[in-house]
Amino acid sequence: MNTQELISLPDIARLANVQRPVVSVWRTRSRGTEFPFPESKQNSGAQELFAADEIVTWLQATGRGNNAAFKDDSAAYTTLGREHFPLVTSLLAVQQFVGRPLAGLSVDEILDAADDLDPDDEFLYSEIEAQRDVLALIAGYVDKLIDASYGALPAFESLFADRFRANEIGISRTAISESARGLAAKCAVELAGPDSVFHEATPGGSDLLYELMQLVDESTSLQIQLPVTAEDSDENRLSVRRLKMLIAANESFMPSPPTRGSTPIIHLAQFPAPGMHSDDPMAVLQAIDDLVLELGPSHSAVIVAPASALIHATNDKAAANVRASILRMGRVRAAISLSQGHYLFKPRAALGLWVIGPDTSDLPLADRRIMLADLSTVSLDDSTTDDLVADLAASLMELHGLRARSFRFARWGRTSRIIASSQGLIPGNRTNRLDPQANAALLAEHQIRFEKLLAELNETSTVRPKMDWELQLRSSVPQPDEDSGLSTMDELVSQGQVRVISGTRFSKDSLLSAVQHGIRVWNSSDLQAGTPTAAISYFTLAQDYGRAVITEPGDIIFRSSGGPTATVDIEGSKAVNFPARILRIASPSESGLHPELVAQDIAAATSANWRHWAVRKVPPNTYEALRSTLEQIEEERQHVANRIELLNSMSAQIASSLLSGGLEILIPERLRKDVPSGTN
Repeated sequence: MNTQELISLPDIARLANVQRPVVSVWRTRSRGTEFPFPESKQNSGAQELFAADEIVTWLQATGRGNNAAFKDDSAAYTTLGREHFPLVTSLLAVQQFVGRPLAGLSVDEILDAADDLDPDDEFLYSEIEAQRDVLALIAGYVDKLIDASYGALPAFESLFADRFRANEIGISRTAISESARGLAAKCAVELAGPDSVFHEATPGGSDLLYELMQLVDESTSLQIQLPVTAEDSDENRLSVRRLKMLIAANESFMPSPPTRGSTPIIHLAQFPAPGMHSDDPMAVLQAIDDLVLELGPSHSAVIVAPASALIHATNDKAAANVRASILRMGRVRAAISLSQGHYLFKPRAALGLWVIGPDTSDLPLADRRIMLADLSTVSLDDSTTDDLVADLAASLMELHGLRARSFRFARWGRTSRIIASSQGLIPGNRTNRLDPQANAALLAEHQIRFEKLLAELNETSTVRPKMDWELQLRSSVPQPDEDSGLSTMDELVSQGQVRVISGTRFSKDSLLSAVQHGIRVWNSSDLQAGTPTAAISYFTLAQDYGRAVITEPGDIIFRSSGGPTATVDIEGSKAVNFPARILRIASPSESGLHPELVAQDIAAATSANWRHWAVRKVPPNTYEALRSTLEQIEEERQHVANRIELLNSMSAQIASSLLSGGLEILIPERLRKDVPSGTN
């Protein structure tokens, strides 16, 4: 069992606050110098691991990096916490409750403290007692980790967030995006009353209750019911451990007993859960069925699961029957379809969300309705989430109240018709016309969105700075030298002035169809427009494509097949899908190679062999003037692009508002001459 603090090359980059390729450059260029880069100690698969103390000494001796506190921060970047995840997280909980460094305690004292905290061995005692042989060493590391993270709880959450690289496969496979967690948390808050209790109902735990606890104001009192389960699994113990630490960290959070009679309890659940071995729709729906059957009459729930189980049509008759059985209970109050990318382990699988309300068995099935919202093509930003939650709040009204509301996303489906349909819960998009009698508060929201867009447009309509450049004839024409003129790509590569890096062969299944979450990916088809249209999740990239090269600012992405095409990646931090490639200039100012000019020359090339392409080199005394001028042009180009985007948004907003029937537009007098009479 490894107990040494080791660190990988990517983590060295994070510790030093530099890009990952910079560390490789340090390693290469320091060979044979007074301070050579430390040798690796061992490998984890294909990944080299280095002694953290040697790396700290090297950074200190060379002055490398952009983090002055690298020595104090190093514990937060080593592999020890990930390799001993259960023990380290348990000791973090003990330290939080003990309130002093663990290194000052003996092994027996640490075990006594764990026993006092967990007398029934529900969440941490076994994890600590089983590793008593290394307890003193790991306790010392935990103290350093707490110092590096500014507290036991931040250290715990940092490890938990880093779960993809920990050996905790269960919690890694079930992670969902922050925006999806935020939507679920806000829906739960909307269901709550003054006496509501929130319960983590996911077997093995999830991030949903944590997200809710981060959402509420610190002064807000929150009653939390810990998970109740007969299964003593590692995932369940970790979930309880985390919630106990969260509750202890905030005086406004109060633990609630398992049963409170008729107290309204709001359950948050995510499926598949960490303890489940399958995300098959049948398995997911059976787990949801068990949960809904156990709910009390006054209980509610927010459930996140794959849309294949909650929303989409299915050919599995058994799964369809289970879903229909749940719907017949009459407690599904809302069904929401989300876009791809929120299920991080399977980014091409869409998620869905159900809101379960209190028992309505006294309401005939024919009168029951479900709020339906299709967000499968909508980005789940703050505005979308807030508007959807507002729709949900309105949907909880009585039926007569619904007719007086306007909705951005919601439409209504009779529960009986949805059960009978074979097209899934949300077969397609549908535009709702607002009720002309909708109340003023809801219509005002549309007007506010309109006025906000209008204000942003008017801000961008101000006069832009003049392009006050001047060109003049030189008094004498400079003589060409070897550092200017034309060079072929083959010559530049052989001289080490540029480097051509092949793209990664990503499988189609690993890429998202639109840029939503994760690392953006350049495809060959994106180069003409200059915008990547695909993405890959961080997990998939690390797990399946560990050797993929990530672009740096100023890299040129090009293709040779199908006609030479190139674009400059101004921001960097993207992946490149073969057959597209990366052209990386070693030193633009020294070589006279300006990325924008090189991209233009590639686009003008006629040969299919990239080695034969000729590119222009800028003379040294001209480079800086050209660089600053092209940067100003790019700034103006970006301004125009942003304004076009705002105009497109305004066009969509006006059309939506007017077609709803609830709002009208007042046409300026100067435009009325072309408007037919009778038009407002």
